[in-house]
Amino acid sequence: MSKPNVHGLPQHLRRDNWGYFLDYFIQEGGIRKRNRVRLGEIPLEKAKKILAQHMQAIVEHKFLDVDKPKITFNEAAEGFLAYSRSRKKTFRRDGEMIATLGKFFDNRPLESLTLDLVEEYVMFRRKQRPTLMGSSLNREIASLKAIINRAIRNGQLEKNPISFFKFFKETPRNRTLTPDEYKRLLENCSGRTRIFVQLAYVTAMRKGEIMGLRWDQVDFQHKVIVLEATDTKTLEKREVPLDEELAEMLRQIPITLGCPYVFTFKGKRILDIKTNFNSACRRAGIKGFHFHDLRHCAVTNMRKAGVPDNVIMSISGHKTTSMFRRYDAVDRIDRHKALEQLRLNDKSLKLNDNHMTSVSQ
Repeated sequence: MSKPNVHGLPQHLRRDNWGYFLDYFIQEGGIRKRNRVRLGEIPLEKAKKILAQHMQAIVEHKFLDVDKPKITFNEAAEGFLAYSRSRKKTFRRDGEMIATLGKFFDNRPLESLTLDLVEEYVMFRRKQRPTLMGSSLNREIASLKAIINRAIRNGQLEKNPISFFKFFKETPRNRTLTPDEYKRLLENCSGRTRIFVQLAYVTAMRKGEIMGLRWDQVDFQHKVIVLEATDTKTLEKREVPLDEELAEMLRQIPITLGCPYVFTFKGKRILDIKTNFNSACRRAGIKGFHFHDLRHCAVTNMRKAGVPDNVIMSISGHKTTSMFRRYDAVDRIDRHKALEQLRLNDKSLKLNDNHMTSVSQ
């Protein structure tokens, strides 16, 4: 008989509240499967005899060592989803990605994953959806890596076998509105859509945060919107400042009795404004612009106004500088101002300018 396991019982024999059971793993067609045989409330000696009877079958069928179980994708994904539900507001999106990943990886042991296998997954996905963008594939593979890393932290895996996977190059969106475009957009917005646009353009609030805005979050006295941790994507509390114009717009919105939300239609919370927003953009002649791009506008405009990055991040709710930079669009005007500022600050350039002036004279 092999050495005792962590429970002090012979290998492959375990006990829980329902009695003894055999516990081992088998490989079938390259897939690892767990096999448990319930023995019930019987004496230990009888359980050992039954184990001895099973040992020959275990050896012949090359069952895996129970002391070193090889966790499968499905098992690790289930654990990751439990973590996601308790910690992340985006757990539904995690669930969708895991369902997509599961169609390919299923019961494969995580340690059997390779870079080539992930490339096969990429081809599998592109066969399903030929127009799938590299950014979407990056999100899916990042989810796979997160599942693996969670398994490592749980002591179920020693290392990440796909840690060196090279993500696809992405071009971040940097579409912002010119002052004239913003004016035209507002002129073509109606009703609540106009207020939605103004809040997003000025404060960098996310669409979900605006649509879910409640009256108890609006502090007119201090001119701020207080978003609790449960109200934000990052699960961190923050305050969004309001100027007098925005505060007055909110004051003009009638309160719907029995409904806590600021933006309502026929007594119920507004769930989306995509159709109205897209129609307004079309009437304004604005192409290639999404509602979320208003967040880019707000961040960029604050930066151009000289607001420090850390203050902008506290308003917008960006947790990392790298993500914040993706929302800060640098344009032609910024580049020209850089040279102007350089000449103002660099004395050697000033002297060179004076020399060139004297030569021309």
